[in-house]
Amino acid sequence: MSSMIPMKSVMTLLVVMALASSCREALGKNDPVITLLEVGPQTIIEYKDSVYIRLSFYDANGDLGENFTNDDNLFAVDERMGIAHAYRISNLVPGGANVSIQGELEFLIPSVFLTGSSPSEELTYTIYVVDRAGHLSNEINTGVLTVVE
Repeated sequence: MSSMIPMKSVMTLLVVMALASSCREALGKNDPVITLLEVGPQTIIEYKDSVYIRLSFYDANGDLGENFTNDDNLFAVDERMGIAHAYRISNLVPGGANVSIQGELEFLIPSVFLTGSSPSEELTYTIYVVDRAGHLSNEINTGVLTVVE
């Protein structure tokens, strides 16, 4: 009985390692990473309710946020129309230090409305952030929310 690993297993392992490596490279080691923590309400009354979103972030080199321009760097895209609600995250690291940072961000999308003539419709938001170097984070999705009259 031989203790050698079958060639098929070695090839499978190499393919899995290459895919895992390429997934991380696709995002980039200095790109911010965000995760959805909370969104609500699930049913939104048109023009009355705001959508509350809370997310966590990680940025390996700490260049998320901006104090010296009015550039927007957090975006929530309404997938019904492709329109982005833009926000500005203030600089999170004093003095421009190159340190990893993590934390939570929360924001509101006000005055959600129906786009058609139906008394209700579904919507989702796709959210991403951009750091000062122009690196885009991964995109997260709120899941389906319902807007009613």
